[in-house]
Amino acid sequence: MRRFGLSFLAMLLALTTAQIAAAKGGKKGPEKVKGPAPIAKAAEIKELKGDYTWGMSPQQVKEKLFAKIEENYKERLEKTRLDPAKNDGVRQQIKADKDRITKSFVKFEGHTPGWEVSIIDEEFVPGNGESMLVYQEAKQKRYFFFSGETLFKMFIAFDKEVVQGKSFADFGELMQQKFGRAQPVYRTVVTHGMKEQVLDTFQWRSSEGDGLRLVDRSKFYDVYCLVIYDRSVADRQAEVKKANAAKVPVGSFVDSVISDKPNDRDENDNVVDRITGKEVLKPGERRGNQQNIKVPSPTGEMKAEDKPY
Repeated sequence: MRRFGLSFLAMLLALTTAQIAAAKGGKKGPEKVKGPAPIAKAAEIKELKGDYTWGMSPQQVKEKLFAKIEENYKERLEKTRLDPAKNDGVRQQIKADKDRITKSFVKFEGHTPGWEVSIIDEEFVPGNGESMLVYQEAKQKRYFFFSGETLFKMFIAFDKEVVQGKSFADFGELMQQKFGRAQPVYRTVVTHGMKEQVLDTFQWRSSEGDGLRLVDRSKFYDVYCLVIYDRSVADRQAEVKKANAAKVPVGSFVDSVISDKPNDRDENDNVVDRITGKEVLKPGERRGNQQNIKVPSPTGEMKAEDKPY
C-alpha cells in the first residue's frame, strides 16, 4: 500500500534514536511476554491489509493491483493527453508494470529455482498447492501468497533505505509504536559450545484471526519484513510442514536442535515445531533429501501457530 509505505516512513523520521532508547527504558532487550501474542491495533491491521481480503483469487488481486497502477499514472496520462507520442509512452509504461505483475506469478510445484533460496524461502511448501504474486510498492515489496487459489498471507519486505542503520530490536520498537506492544520471541543458538539467546521475531495477533510477525532477514538480505496471515490457514499449513520435517533424516544438526530447550514458549512446544524452519540455505544448496550445509535460521524454533504455516 502506498499509504502504508508513506505513513510508516513518516513515523521513522519522527521517532529518533533517543526516543527508541527511552521506549526501551534502559533494558538490554525487549521484555519477554508469556502466553498468546498481544492483539495489535485494529486500525493499523486494517491499513496494512489495505484493499486485500483473505480468500481473494490471484485474478482478483491482480485486478486490484492493475487499478492501483492506472491510478498512479492517471495524472501523467492527463498531462500528455495532447501529445500522442508521450501519451503512448506512458501507456507503454502502464502495460509494462501490469505485465511485470502477471509474470511474477509462480506456482510452488516441485522445484522452484530461485525462490527456494530467496527472502521468502521459509514462507511456502513446494507441492502443496501454493502460489504467489509480487508487487513493488512505494517503500516496500509485497508478496501475495495463495493456498488453493485463495489469498491467505502477505509478506512485506521493507526497502533497505527504510531499515538502514537500525538494529532488529530498534526496528521492533518502531513497529510497536505503530501496532502496539508485541511478543518478542527468542531462540537459542550455540556458538563455539556456548549457548546464547537471540531475538528472533516480534509477534502480534488480531481480534479477527490474523497473525502478524516482524521477522529479521538482515543476515543475507539486509532487510526486516512484516508477515500478516490468516491463522486458520496457517494452522493447516503447519501440519504439512510437520509431516515434511518428519521425513528429514536425523543427523548431528537435528540432534543439536533436540538438545536445546525452548525458551519463552508454552510448555507444550514440541521438537518438530522447533526443527521446522530451523534452516536457511545459502545459494546453491538444496532441500529435502538433498540437503547440504545448513546454518541456523533467523526464524527458527517457533511454534507452529506462530509460524506462517
